[in-house]
Order: sequence, then structure tokens, then C-alpha cells
Amino acid sequence: MEGCGTMKEFIWIVILVVIFTILFSGCRQAQEVFSYQGIVFEGFDPLKHQPSEEFRRFIRPEKVVLSSREIKSLRRCVDLLKQKNLMHLLEYADRFVIVNSAYSFADKPQMVVYLDKEKVTLDFSISDDWKNKLLNSNLSLMEKSNQFAFKGTPELPNLLRIILHEVGHLVEYDQLKFNWKGKFIENELNKDFVNISWDQSNNWKDREGFSGKVQGIHSVEGLVTFFHWFKHESSFLSLSSSMGMNEDFAEAFVYYFLNGYYNYKISFVLDGTVLIDDLQTSNLLRDKKLAFIAGVVEK
Repeated sequence: MEGCGTMKEFIWIVILVVIFTILFSGCRQAQEVFSYQGIVFEGFDPLKHQPSEEFRRFIRPEKVVLSSREIKSLRRCVDLLKQKNLMHLLEYADRFVIVNSAYSFADKPQMVVYLDKEKVTLDFSISDDWKNKLLNSNLSLMEKSNQFAFKGTPELPNLLRIILHEVGHLVEYDQLKFNWKGKFIENELNKDFVNISWDQSNNWKDREGFSGKVQGIHSVEGLVTFFHWFKHESSFLSLSSSMGMNEDFAEAFVYYFLNGYYNYKISFVLDGTVLIDDLQTSNLLRDKKLAFIAGVVEK
């Protein structure tokens, strides 16, 4: 009996050692700053980082430390870009800062990308983001949300899309001279792009009435009709493209790389079956946008 008790004590000691090893190894892996493939990622520090005024109010002014899981997620996105020889895109930003914020954003004057800490995950995909964006745009669809989904092929992390999107904002600011706040002003560098979908004679509203179409969906049948229209007739490449000319460019920038380099396709799934495949299929207006992006990227 005494030997049995000693063995139990030994087993408990081993278990405790393993637990403490895991806990403390996790602590050691957490970092404030790390560099991977020459790209710098930092946790937000209110004493070090001073975002532009219009963004500052959306940030919780608290220090962020990056967990091993978040570091793994960021490294995975860098690896995905490196696989396609796209590392040069990350060099547009001086640094990437992970912050507790309402959303990710590109601080264009400072050429810094701020990534919302909640979005730095391994398990939230681009197709998940499509569904999330749709439900946020039309809350009446929430009660029917178990009937439909989106499928990405190949399945890619939404963080990769976010990084490309924010880099796209830096590119449009740097190369197209989009007005980054206040009233939009057309110029020779950006007019060929914005005139594809945006109507100058109608206060720069989008030509398709996109948000009205999304908000006007009241049934699954209406949703199917909308995505048939989106696939064949819309000039936009995603559900958030119509939020503004800057967003339109950033999303076209994203899908220029996702579609062209990863052969990425997004499909609409109803009741577990792919009903509408390749929602971003080629059409005249989309082709114009992607050709414009190609011209910008090749400069």
C-alpha cells in the first residue's frame, strides 16, 4: 500500500511538471514584437504607437502582447504570400501593429497597418467573412442563416484577405492619390478606376445601388436572385466593395491576387449544396478593374 501511495505521488508530480512546462513555455512564446521573413509585427503600445487622430478614438489604449497562436497565424499568412512570390506587397507597410480596435485599418499618412487583435485567428476563413458581412448588411437574413453559407476554394484565412486589403489602401494612397478623408476628388491617376462603378454626376454614388439591393433581400429566394445578379452583372468583387471608392479599390486589389495567384473561388451554398459557383466570374466591368490593378502593380 505504501508503495502504491508513493507511485501516485510520483505520477502527480509528473503531471504538475508537464502542466507548468506547457504554461510557462506558452508564456515564453508570447512576444511584444517579432520579425518574420524580414517583416515586423508589433503588439500595440500606447507609449510607442500614435495612430492618426481619426483612428485613435476607435482604439483601446492598452498594451497588446502577441500569443503563440496569434504569432502562428501571422506567420502562416506571410508563408502564403511567400509561396506565391508576393512578399514585396508586405513591404508597402513600415510595420504591422496588432491592436484592440473595432476594425483593422491602414493609417495611410504613417504607412502603418493596424490589425484588429480579434481578427488574428487561424480558424476564421474568407468564406466565413462573406457570410458575416452579408448578415451584418441585412439582419433580417439572420433567422434563415442556417440554410446558406459560402465555400472558398481553396479555403484561405480571412487574415490573409485583411492584410491584402489594408496593403491595397496603402497602394491607392501612395500611387493613386485617393483623398483619404473628406470629399473625394477625382484625378488623372484614379479616374479610370472610379468611373467604372461610381457616378460623378450623382454625387459619386455607386451605379448599381448595391447596398439597397442587399438590404432589399427578404427571403432565401431573393438571396438566390441577388447572387445570380451579382455573379453575372455586378462590377464589384465582394459584398464590401460598394462601401466607397477606396474600399472598391482595396477589394479589387485583394481579389486580383487571390483569384490570379491562388486560383481562389467563392461559391454560394444553399442547404449544403453549391448552388452558384464562382461568384466573381469574369465580366466586362470586373475585367476593367483587374486590368487597372495589374497596371498599378506592374509599375
